[in-house]
Amino acid sequence: MYYFDMTDILLYVEKETTVSGIQRVSFEVIRRMVKRLGAENVRLSYWDRLRREYIAIEPSFLADMEEFSPDILGAVFFGKRARAQNDAAPTLMRYRNRPLKYWFYSKVRSYHAARGHERYFAKMGSSIAEWSAFKTRKAPTRLDATGDIRREKVSEIISPGDRLIILGAIWNIDGLVPALQRLKDTKGIKIYQLVHDLIPIIATKHIAADFSGEFYHWLLSSIGYCDRFIANSQNTARDLQRFMDEVGEQRPIDVVPLAQKFDVVHSNQVKDPKKPFKSRLKSLEGIDHSVLNLTKSPFVLVVGTMESRKNLWRLAQAWQRLTHTPGLDVPKLVFAGKPGWYNDDFETLMKATGNLGGWVQFSKRPRDTELGFLYETCLFTATVSVYEGWGLPIGESLSFGKTAVVADNSSMPEVGGDLVEYCDAHSISSIYDACHKLIANPDYRRALEKRISEASLRTWDDVTTELLEAVGHELEE
Repeated sequence: MYYFDMTDILLYVEKETTVSGIQRVSFEVIRRMVKRLGAENVRLSYWDRLRREYIAIEPSFLADMEEFSPDILGAVFFGKRARAQNDAAPTLMRYRNRPLKYWFYSKVRSYHAARGHERYFAKMGSSIAEWSAFKTRKAPTRLDATGDIRREKVSEIISPGDRLIILGAIWNIDGLVPALQRLKDTKGIKIYQLVHDLIPIIATKHIAADFSGEFYHWLLSSIGYCDRFIANSQNTARDLQRFMDEVGEQRPIDVVPLAQKFDVVHSNQVKDPKKPFKSRLKSLEGIDHSVLNLTKSPFVLVVGTMESRKNLWRLAQAWQRLTHTPGLDVPKLVFAGKPGWYNDDFETLMKATGNLGGWVQFSKRPRDTELGFLYETCLFTATVSVYEGWGLPIGESLSFGKTAVVADNSSMPEVGGDLVEYCDAHSISSIYDACHKLIANPDYRRALEKRISEASLRTWDDVTTELLEAVGHELEE
């Protein structure tokens, strides 16, 4: 029997409505594993914080999910009716699965709207008009509950030789590591841990201090319960090996690179030469007007959480130089992602310059369909982080046939290969030069796009196959 941990997904859908990188990896691999191995050979497991128990459920509901759905997953995990995304008010998405908080803050919003407090809504990126429009809309049908799914204690059903695969980020989850260690010590199972990166103890200046310490202690303790580590890149494997050398403990490491081709980032693109007008309308279904508005003129796309590690301040400085370059037809710079850690310098620059005089625009928390639309319509993308464990947006960009400006550090060259333009993340001039090259030389950009179209991009099916090989080592040795 194969158990796949989904604890971090549970915690994520409790608060968020869009999927992040690590949760996307877990979801895409697990749902393929269910199809490959058969639902009868797989259980989904998670740490129940209230019961203080490690719980297992059957995975059949997951096999038919074509994309990450916080609504369905929330209903499964919390055993109650979930408030669907289109039934959640603007600015209240994070409380979809917290009915009391949702009710309370809904009353607070209505209070401020009734008194015309426009600044209150503006601080949250909304408006009284948007709130009022939501309150007067026709409510959609609510999602059915799926609380009748059978839940069992893993300790009572797991058998010696069973495999537990942890693909997500489980550090800083109270009680989970001791539970895993007990299963390892008493049940004779094999546990595999996917390590996405060691950023909290490598790029510490970009991480809250307490998180770095917690990550260090989790990684150290994971050596106790883990039979083998799986690294998502050669670079992460090297970092992990250095860590184990330092602490004097060793576990085997298998490298299973992540995908470059992302089917999960959907779009509505429809091309029917016989019906061009209808095709155009069909392509815009489900795209919010604010997202459409970003694509009126050429733009370069930056995808990911807006935090200091993403190096947004240097990218913005490079863009400011581009706007002052004589004769250069500069595109806008569009950031798509939620706010993150320690991004004060970038935010201060945006406020002081009026978003570089309008050259910079934002799409906060776009849905997958909207994100796909942005990828399709951008000139190219930019990922200039000071460090990454893999670099999912680079692969997403390639999936849509778009090249990128990419930092030449950590794992990112493993993703971009010879399909992108590289830069030094620590040099504003280098970032400027790389962006300038793709903007000023459209023939070069098209040549990279042609190379992308001819490349064999790594898929989630490839990842799943190699992961199965990694967790089956003991059967072959």
